[in-house]
Amino acid sequence: MKCKNLLSEYLRISIPVLISDALLALGNNAVAMVMGRVGSAFVAANSVTTVVQQLSSVLTQGISNASCIITGHTMGQGDYEKAQKQGYTFLVLGTIIGLIAGIFILCIKNPVINYYSISDDAKEIAHSLMIAVSLIMVFQSANSILTKGVLRAGGDTKFLMAGDILFLWIASIPLGILAGLVFHWSSFWIYTMLKIDQIIKCIWCYFRLRSGKWMKKINSSTNS
Repeated sequence: MKCKNLLSEYLRISIPVLISDALLALGNNAVAMVMGRVGSAFVAANSVTTVVQQLSSVLTQGISNASCIITGHTMGQGDYEKAQKQGYTFLVLGTIIGLIAGIFILCIKNPVINYYSISDDAKEIAHSLMIAVSLIMVFQSANSILTKGVLRAGGDTKFLMAGDILFLWIASIPLGILAGLVFHWSSFWIYTMLKIDQIIKCIWCYFRLRSGKWMKKINSSTNS
């Protein structure tokens, strides 16, 4: 069986993913540059929180990949109603995992911060960032389930690309610059502004899931 007819569908779905991931990488570098301009203590504190955040998000990443496979398989069978229900189930599961991860971060923040040999200013900032991370983790977990799992399995990659570009470059980075370099807000609010895209995307993607427009029918016809 030949699959030439799937080439256009493959490009339509995959190219937005490549563009989105590339712009996200550039955006994350821009966020790191903003943090660097805030001060060395903020950078040191963020390094501590990044390790904890990565450990806490491992389970979420696994669920995201699983949701992508399961939802894609269901849609491949043509059962779109079941796929919609699965989307809600994975969203709830992601939110619960995010809550657990947030509580976990709050429970271990003191011993983790004290383990590092950093300045007192950096430790104080790290405590604030840990609290911000624990809050954002709830939205980030649910957001990851939708963007990297359910909605991507539905082929809604153009919508996801738009969300990644808009909310990172138009919301997070400008607000982070204003909060950190112009208004000199507290560390909690600087970090929250730099990660505000996670909160916005979570809400935005929820309404996309609810609309049902994320389920794209792929032309799977082939030539013998």
